[in-house]
Amino acid sequence: MALFKAESYKKGIFTSSVFNVASRSIAFVQQWLIMYYFGSNAVTDIYFYVYNITLYVCFFFLNMTTSALVPECIKLRNNVSNGSSMAFMNSFFYMYGAVGLAIVGLMAIDTSWIMGEISSFPQGVIEENMTLIRWCIPLIFLNLLIQLLTETMASYKYFTIPNMVTAINALLGVIFFILFHDYLGLPAIVMGLILGCVFNLVVVMYLMKKHLGWDFLNVSFANVKSVLGPGLYSQLGYVVYTIALFLPQYFFSQFSEGSLTAMNYADKLVSIPGVFLILQLTNVMAIKYNNLVSLNDAKGVYDITRKLIFYVPAALLVVSMLIGLSSGWIVNFLFGMGKFTADALTLTEDLLLLMVMILPFSFVYEILIRMLNAYKKQNIVLIMHIANYGVMLILFFCFMPKYGALSFPVLRIIPFMIVPFVVLPVIKKYCHEVKIAKLSIVLLGITVVTVVFMALSMKYGIN
Repeated sequence: MALFKAESYKKGIFTSSVFNVASRSIAFVQQWLIMYYFGSNAVTDIYFYVYNITLYVCFFFLNMTTSALVPECIKLRNNVSNGSSMAFMNSFFYMYGAVGLAIVGLMAIDTSWIMGEISSFPQGVIEENMTLIRWCIPLIFLNLLIQLLTETMASYKYFTIPNMVTAINALLGVIFFILFHDYLGLPAIVMGLILGCVFNLVVVMYLMKKHLGWDFLNVSFANVKSVLGPGLYSQLGYVVYTIALFLPQYFFSQFSEGSLTAMNYADKLVSIPGVFLILQLTNVMAIKYNNLVSLNDAKGVYDITRKLIFYVPAALLVVSMLIGLSSGWIVNFLFGMGKFTADALTLTEDLLLLMVMILPFSFVYEILIRMLNAYKKQNIVLIMHIANYGVMLILFFCFMPKYGALSFPVLRIIPFMIVPFVVLPVIKKYCHEVKIAKLSIVLLGITVVTVVFMALSMKYGIN
């Protein structure tokens, strides 16, 4: 099949984008079905809490894979031999497997106590949902292995495989849930995901043996040490980022029943324009910046940055305000027909109204990262991540317990508003053409409008 052949970059971008859209669409259907059949309650809160933790753990290791392992894999393949590259990746396949099994084993020893320590759910709620929690745990082990293998295949220009695997996994989760939710309850969706993971793991291993001649018994730890330093360095910023993802989940587990579920749905709605309007554009601009920097075209770098910051955040601000003002209609249209309670619908509307305002600042943040990466200033990117998410963690810790669920969007956006004004003078050192004053005035205008809109929303628009 054409899908299982090495692809050109152009075709790979197109096909992987198609599967990315498909996988995210199926995942949204999956989330919608949970809402439709189960609504927003303690059970759905538990599900999203545990499932999100499995994602955070897997994303942490995925960052290690893409930032350190894959570059070394390609380097060994090109400069030493394909066998050396294979042996290197196999060493991490077994190490990731061991880490995954250790996590599963640790959680299995006393699941109830561990859940009580890492969440604020009442112990009674945890005990009532032990089956659901225990079914979620193996996803960590399975996804660690699948992610490593699919990224390895992507390094051989099988770009479609990672997103195709995600789409298949989500689809099997949806099918299993539709067929068995009456008999198994919410654990049905997790069983479907596990089934999808096992299927994908077997299929990917088969494809690697067939198309790459992969030998999973060819293992060498000789080159492991060479990536530990750079890998751990890249993970420092990601540790802070992961904690910044986790801490709001922890505090939402303290709030009223269904709050965590409402936040999860609002976040999923915000991620739709985030993925399709921000991620795609910034990924393309990363290539543009790399080309301009390689040509030492400082004026070109500034010109494209000026156009991006002058126009895109303003457009995203308009989009954000329109989504925010339509949050009631959007939430009722998508979730009004299910078992969502009136309180859950209201909280989701209010969270969406405020959370969506982060879009312009997320774009600016990502563009600044792409610029710094083009100048090979990953050390500054690391400091930028630690500062941004470190401040966010402090704000969450100090204010979320006191001010509740609706403080989350406000606290999250504050560091994103501040960072550009701190980073632009740093970028000026490497791109002398950058006009800090002009860019800062535009960003200040976007910030002021956003603050006024959020303040008015909280005073008059919050239910």
